[in-house]
Amino acid sequence: MEEADGPAGTAPVDDDAPAGLPETSLTRLPRAAVLAAADSRLHAGLLGDYLDVLASAADSGRRLTRAELEAFRDLGQAAAESGASLRALVDLYLSATWRVWPSLPAVRAADRTARELTRASSTPGQLADALRSAGESVGAVSRTRAAASAVLRASDDAVAAVCEGYEAARTARARSEEALRRELVDDLLTGTSAVGQLLERAGAFGLRLEAPHVVLVVAGNRRFLDGRALTRAAEGILREHSLTDPLVATRGGLLVCVVPEQGDLARGPEPPARGVTPAGRSPAGPDAAAGTGSGQATGGGVRGRRPGRRARRVGAAAGGNRPPGRRRADESGAGGAGFSPLPAFAPTQETTAAMAALTRRLRAEPGLLWRVGVSRARSGVAGVRIGFEEARGAAELAGRLGLEGAVVHTDDLLIYKVLLRDREALAELVEAVLSPLRAARGGAGPLIDTLDAYFTTGGVALAAARRLHLSVRALTYRLDRIHALTRHDPTSPTDRYVLQTAVLGARLIGWDPAAG
Repeated sequence: MEEADGPAGTAPVDDDAPAGLPETSLTRLPRAAVLAAADSRLHAGLLGDYLDVLASAADSGRRLTRAELEAFRDLGQAAAESGASLRALVDLYLSATWRVWPSLPAVRAADRTARELTRASSTPGQLADALRSAGESVGAVSRTRAAASAVLRASDDAVAAVCEGYEAARTARARSEEALRRELVDDLLTGTSAVGQLLERAGAFGLRLEAPHVVLVVAGNRRFLDGRALTRAAEGILREHSLTDPLVATRGGLLVCVVPEQGDLARGPEPPARGVTPAGRSPAGPDAAAGTGSGQATGGGVRGRRPGRRARRVGAAAGGNRPPGRRRADESGAGGAGFSPLPAFAPTQETTAAMAALTRRLRAEPGLLWRVGVSRARSGVAGVRIGFEEARGAAELAGRLGLEGAVVHTDDLLIYKVLLRDREALAELVEAVLSPLRAARGGAGPLIDTLDAYFTTGGVALAAARRLHLSVRALTYRLDRIHALTRHDPTSPTDRYVLQTAVLGARLIGWDPAAG
């Protein structure tokens, strides 16, 4: 095999060789190795003794030994650790193979025999020599075929060993990075490591905690796991809409996303242009579309009667000034029959592209019932830990309230947190107000659902009856029955507050209406 042109004497060692390679002199490498390295833009030392092994296999027809295969695995690991791509590495070996083929001893001998046969056949009076050369040519062709088969087989074994070593190194690196990433996530969310070290480790993953971040927690009816398609898709969506890399991981079956505030997601929904009505809404606001009026504001009204025209105009004017991305307290939640006493952060057309894409991907997951909790924007290591607690609490409360398929901000749930801070008093209120309903025929469940629908529709009997698939007469009978059992009138503003708080508390503490 030809060697590359170079000065005589001892050649200098290449300082740019990847780590883990033996000291290699570019001036002593075969020309095929140098040209192949130039084509693939990799270091020629990654070939090791590959060309010598091919020459030996072509001469003897042998297979690669175990030691040679192990050496090629080590070269594949060195290539992976140096950052070389697998495509370039395979190209290096295959390019070296076809380049070295004409210079292999067996191939050169066959070419020399063929040239001698051509000269002998063209000279008059040398027929015997020509016939003898023809026999030698047939043998040379047979040897060339055997050499080609041996070379291709040796090349296959060597490239397979190199790729195996490359994949092993890449898998080991991925596991190491995943372990470091998991350790970083645990330390961030629990605050069990020094702040300076956490900032440095987070920076290695592209997370700049000095800037404000928002924490999202996605909970569902099944556990989220690292490496699954949904987790990877969520990370890709958030990375596409963030100026810096987000941190997406799973913890305790929850999907946790730490997103920079300057990204589209954390900026919040932008208000629509003046005079432009969002799609799917009437110009008077959601109140007009839902058919609700001043009953929500006054907490009362006559059962079964629609509010007057003037009241509807007042309600529409009040609803038109609400910030986008919020819904009225009496608008139905994602669960249909559930009610939401406070405005909740709902993914409408005015929400950001990132949240819309994320919720669209969550909805596309078969059989998944999900909810997203969003924290306030905070900076620093402590901000991430506090934001995680806020977002996790918001997702948990959303689950208790039956807000499936909803995006809930922690600020929207402050009243629920106030109620839960005195859980014993809340349980006492629920038991005192709602336990008499167990004496009704059919139990307390249907009557609690009636209160739920009645409060959800803003005290409008007709709308509540439609929601429960009842007649207005049947609904009125149920309300009267609730009044008789609990001595709290659902149509009275004061009693309505007591009943509504009791129904809400029953959801928060998981009160069982069937228990005696």
